[in-house]
Amino acid sequence: MTSLQARALIIGLDGADLSVIQELGAARLPNLFSAMERGVFAAQQSVMPPATLPNWATFLTGVDPGVHGVFDFTTRHGYGVRFTAGRIRQAPTFFRALDRIALKTACLFFPGTYPPEPLEHGVFASGWDAPVAFSADASFMWPRSLHGELVARFGAQLFDDVDEFHADAAGFHDELGDALVRRIERRTELGLYLLSKQRWDVFALYFGETDTASHHLWSLWDERSPRHPRAASERAKTGLPRVYEAADRALGTLLEAAGGEQVELTIVSDHGSGGSSDKVLYLNRVLEAAGFLRTHGTARAASFGKLKGLALRMLPPAAREQAFRLAGAVLPSWLESRVRYAAIDFSRTIAFSDELNYLPAIHWNVRGRDPQGQLAARDIPKARRDLEAALFALRDPWTGARVIKAVHAREEIFAGPFVSRAPDLLLELELDLHQGCAYSYNLMPSAEAQPGETFRRLEPREHLGRKGRSLAGSHRSLGLYVAAGPLVLPVGRLDPDIPVHIADASATALARIGQSPMRHATSSILPVLHEIDQLSERAQPQPQADRLPRDAAAAPGGALGGALNGELTGERRVAERLRNLGYIE
Repeated sequence: MTSLQARALIIGLDGADLSVIQELGAARLPNLFSAMERGVFAAQQSVMPPATLPNWATFLTGVDPGVHGVFDFTTRHGYGVRFTAGRIRQAPTFFRALDRIALKTACLFFPGTYPPEPLEHGVFASGWDAPVAFSADASFMWPRSLHGELVARFGAQLFDDVDEFHADAAGFHDELGDALVRRIERRTELGLYLLSKQRWDVFALYFGETDTASHHLWSLWDERSPRHPRAASERAKTGLPRVYEAADRALGTLLEAAGGEQVELTIVSDHGSGGSSDKVLYLNRVLEAAGFLRTHGTARAASFGKLKGLALRMLPPAAREQAFRLAGAVLPSWLESRVRYAAIDFSRTIAFSDELNYLPAIHWNVRGRDPQGQLAARDIPKARRDLEAALFALRDPWTGARVIKAVHAREEIFAGPFVSRAPDLLLELELDLHQGCAYSYNLMPSAEAQPGETFRRLEPREHLGRKGRSLAGSHRSLGLYVAAGPLVLPVGRLDPDIPVHIADASATALARIGQSPMRHATSSILPVLHEIDQLSERAQPQPQADRLPRDAAAAPGGALGGALNGELTGERRVAERLRNLGYIE
């Protein structure tokens, strides 16, 4: 029998999609399917937007983005943005809380976790914290001495050794799959090394390669995609499944080293993945046509966009990262602000969009809040009705289908003291049907559009895209959840009537080591466990956790109070749900 090296193993697979896993099948992904069959799995609901930073922050803290405060790479200030990533996260991760009760934990390379949390009993390696992140220096590691140890043994820890900003270079897609497989193998070797150093209570390791493969290789793999190239090499076409196969091998290797089926295993993705359409939507042009936005010419904004693109492509990755970090990313923040907003005449605008492809959203230009605010707060309800009427009337010019599925005010989605960091309105876009499959519309900057142009189709030379420029694969709101281990019921696919939220994944993982989740309404223990009566016996008295800022602790629904509760909150409710489902007597 394999010795138990970790009580709980958490594998983060960025962008891993359940539909892809099911299509590839058990023969190609035996370790994933083994875990799914002997435990439970589900399509897991992401927080809005289904983007990397807010979702991993929610998983690692168990709380709503309105409480942890991370919604995007940037935070808007007036008519400018600052690159803040995870530095502004207001809630500690559950690793900090477990460390305070002397549990041995490792949190390795999850995005948006810089700077690393100092753990007395464990290790913490931050993941990439910026769109141009290239490598991790000693400031990304805790303890700092870990950096030198890992570099000496495995080389520099690189975040983007394939340079995604040059995805339109000849041969990029032919080589990408192999490069990502090698990266997974290197990360696995590093994980095995750290896993062997001691017995861990929780060992968590992140892989981002499934997301990178989905963004760049989806249309090459998916022959029905409107962006599928007629001439592509076999290596390019098989790149995405080979990356999933490498992730599956990594899972099998790490699980065996951790203790095999004795280990409480959690596999989680921050969001799902899918294909992108060949159709472009210019959202600010829609707002302009409806009378909500005015411009004073797009030439300046277009020139800033060209300057940004030139900088990202001309500088080598290491120099690009150094320039980004200079003086706290002041220059990149200034340039990004101009790209987004230079064309907008805010003295005549009441609503505008950042036109981010991964975060379709709209800001109100509110009087008394924004520098040149034009909309009185009392007029927002009427403005929203008028805006929704214009958005819901928007039709795809080629099919006549509706484009906007739903419009949500941020307060309808989020709760907590930092909801104001989110855009005022978040949009859900319909998917574009093509050959029986669904593809997402591409949001692109209106400053690049031709006069009067609201939609356009990508030219064939644009179909494969590059980072920051209409990638061929995009995010979906349903990710992946898998749990297997001695405490998990072997039920296979979880009943679809039981919603699975990304915060529930961490709450349930904590329950399986006898700890309760962060105290917040967004997380609950999923009804997937047996031996319910024994869970409270393993729970230990907990100290008070790190406090949130004073306004966070006082917010309705936003107080963590203590990071871990002494008893498993909701245990009776979980047991009752299990009985109702027939899983326990």
